[in-house]
Amino acid sequence: MVEKRMICQYGGASAIEYLDMLAKLGVGNAHPGGFGETVEQLKKYPIEKGKRVLEVGCGTGRTACYLAEQGCEVTAIDIRPEMIAKAKIRAEKQGAQVELQVADVCELPFEDLSFDVVLVESVTNFAEAQKAVSEYFRVLKPGGRLYDREVIRVKDMSAAVHRALCSFYGVSKIYSVEEWRELLVNSQFNPVEFSGIHPFPLTMFEDQVQHPDPVHLSDKQSFMDPRIWQITARYDELVSKYHQYMGYTLMIGSKE
Repeated sequence: MVEKRMICQYGGASAIEYLDMLAKLGVGNAHPGGFGETVEQLKKYPIEKGKRVLEVGCGTGRTACYLAEQGCEVTAIDIRPEMIAKAKIRAEKQGAQVELQVADVCELPFEDLSFDVVLVESVTNFAEAQKAVSEYFRVLKPGGRLYDREVIRVKDMSAAVHRALCSFYGVSKIYSVEEWRELLVNSQFNPVEFSGIHPFPLTMFEDQVQHPDPVHLSDKQSFMDPRIWQITARYDELVSKYHQYMGYTLMIGSKE
């Protein structure tokens, strides 16, 4: 059942391979800009202590634990049980109080008006984006904010290039800023802001040098699995060819 739900949400076998690779390696900062970008975001847009924060697609829980250490009341979800299992290990090792559970971003298991902040790091594009954004709006309290860092299309691309990128990631579309804006506005976010447009990172793990993860959560023997390195090689090849078409931005949606 979980396997079926993941394919439904993420769009196909290529995405499962890519996300499986991240899960096996226990990557804690795979989103564009990595953990360094998360830290800078929280400096620029600080979240007050005691605020209820939902992190969607938390992976191994690095951001969730960091938020908890800053005094936030954090709930974090991921659709992959193995990621939640690793996030629980991280929380225990770091002594961070985080409520962790397996859940689908398109069917959030929370009541309306539950959170002050919804924080997302490169997850919405892997889901049915409009459904996910509508769920973010539903669970936010009045005056709440969505912070969602996502890949964007920064220039027109051919159908062949678009297919190649979508096939690898397992997404249906790479959205432009205006298309993302439309998604958020359609879900009643107002106002909608975009904080910077950044070039797409040229390597998958460049942030690991400046912000190494102190908690190692890779599966045993994962670094010896040739399938993992085949996927990373495909990633490097695609990014080398097509990085000029992509970037990323932080979308900020407010609920009046």
